[in-house]
Amino acid sequence: MPPTMLDRRDPLADFAKIAEEEDRRAKEALRVYRPAPQQMPFHLSNAHQLILRGGKRSGKSLAVVAEFASRVTGRPLYGPHGEPIPLKYPVSTPKDTRLYWCIGWDVDHIGQTIYRYLFEPGVVRVIRDRATRQWRIYNPADSLDAERYDESVASEPMIPERLIDANSWFWESKAAHNFASVRLKNGAMICAYPSSSKHAKQGDAVDGIWIDEDIQIPQHMKEWEDRLTQRDGWMLWAVWPHTKNYALCELLDRADEQVEEECPNVQSYQLIMSQNPYIPKEAKERALGRMGSEEEIARRDRGELLLDTLAMYDFFFALHTLSQFEPGEMPQQVTNARDMLRKVYSQEGRFPREWTRYLSIDPSHSRTACLFAVVPPPEIDSVEIGNCVIVENELVVKKHTADALADAVRPMVEGLNYEAFIMDQQMGRQTHTGEDTTVFEKYAAAFNARGIRSRLFPGTFIPGCNRPQDRYRAVRSMLSVTTHNIPTLLFIAARTPHAQAEFKTYRKKQLFIGGEDTILDEPANPRKHDVMAALEYLVAYLEQAFATGMAYVPPETYQSRGSMAYRKALQIIRKEHEKHGGYVHLGPGAAA
Repeated sequence: MPPTMLDRRDPLADFAKIAEEEDRRAKEALRVYRPAPQQMPFHLSNAHQLILRGGKRSGKSLAVVAEFASRVTGRPLYGPHGEPIPLKYPVSTPKDTRLYWCIGWDVDHIGQTIYRYLFEPGVVRVIRDRATRQWRIYNPADSLDAERYDESVASEPMIPERLIDANSWFWESKAAHNFASVRLKNGAMICAYPSSSKHAKQGDAVDGIWIDEDIQIPQHMKEWEDRLTQRDGWMLWAVWPHTKNYALCELLDRADEQVEEECPNVQSYQLIMSQNPYIPKEAKERALGRMGSEEEIARRDRGELLLDTLAMYDFFFALHTLSQFEPGEMPQQVTNARDMLRKVYSQEGRFPREWTRYLSIDPSHSRTACLFAVVPPPEIDSVEIGNCVIVENELVVKKHTADALADAVRPMVEGLNYEAFIMDQQMGRQTHTGEDTTVFEKYAAAFNARGIRSRLFPGTFIPGCNRPQDRYRAVRSMLSVTTHNIPTLLFIAARTPHAQAEFKTYRKKQLFIGGEDTILDEPANPRKHDVMAALEYLVAYLEQAFATGMAYVPPETYQSRGSMAYRKALQIIRKEHEKHGGYVHLGPGAAA
């Protein structure tokens, strides 16, 4: 019987090919990748939308590419000590195929960056570990590895050829590696799109999206997110933050809002270049030395999102907040307004009960914000204070009825002189389904039932200014420093954390018009900033009160409700408020 081809095969050659293939697979980037400690929380997160931001060369792109490749191929990642990181989402199979998108800045980004990260060798360098003789990532920051650089080699691709259907490549430009789509042998389809397209890709139900770095048209983000709905898909975004990208800003805001939730849908993680264990210490120091300012270090090293140019208001903690003097810190002789206010506040840990106070409310079905403000007398112990309002407390509650809110407010206002309660006029005049009473009336009834009343309009609320531009201008004006070297508007540092946090995320709206970013003087996300809304209503009202000299009311005024004529005048003015929503300030005795 003639010998077969199988009989003539060289078993040693076959063994060599098997060993070569095993060695090649051992050098695949996805197999050797081990997250650094600062990357692990990102890989362990169960959130559907993940942002990994960081400075240049912080390791953000490598981590996101590894996570994406793992989810698409169904091959798990391994932790620093070799422990497998469980897969969190269904994996494509030939009978249950799945669709994934990669979004790049433009077509060049797809060819030069996305293709290289996924399909080319050398995403990282690898070296054999001396102890285990296994391939691992080469670390130039390790002196022992640095001595062995000549022994290191380029890794195999994140997604190697053996996992790809070779006949499935569809190219926009093969020479430039600008691919449009490719299918893996497990049925997963990977499509690449530039963010520069005038219209976002529509129609497809997508299982996962990876966005690499910045996008050109932020409006596309909503459409991309909608593509994930049907398949309960996920999104990964590796980015060095850009302040003009309001889609990123809004996503980061959503992550901040959910930071205390048990199962957040959006999470953000930050990587820092100077903490990257794969960069030599000397290289880090040289890089930091080239950064010419603290602002540049914040952006390029830590990947901070600097939003000063987009902030609705210029708020500075050191300028706009007050705190108590530390023991032994109080000066013997106080000669300026700021120290005088701090002294008064430090003496009892609060401001005097007889000072004039205002309450501003922005009611909401989901989240209600209340600000408690106090107006000091224009002069204290021969030190001129001028016009000044201090937000001394805040209350932020979720899903509270009018009665529940009144219960929460009552202990905060008892025994204090409140001149007026102010509320969002638009919301206040609304009625709930199936009810005839307005929000104004419901809250007024709840407050009255608990004995919470203001002097100027007992039993009701003053409608807040319904002209947004006037409110924005009033807040900016009061944040400015006066002739007394303090701003008109101040905050107690320890009692207003929500207000301070919202100042940082309250940004101007951006639109992409005619190929250019246009910044509008209005908030991009007002619904998420209830404290800022309450502040705007408060300040717009007090600006008028300061102008007429009626913001501060002498303590003796609160000893009497006034004459019958005075109370009759209040009723007339209240009706005018309900009819026109205007502003009328009535001083003591003006209607007598």
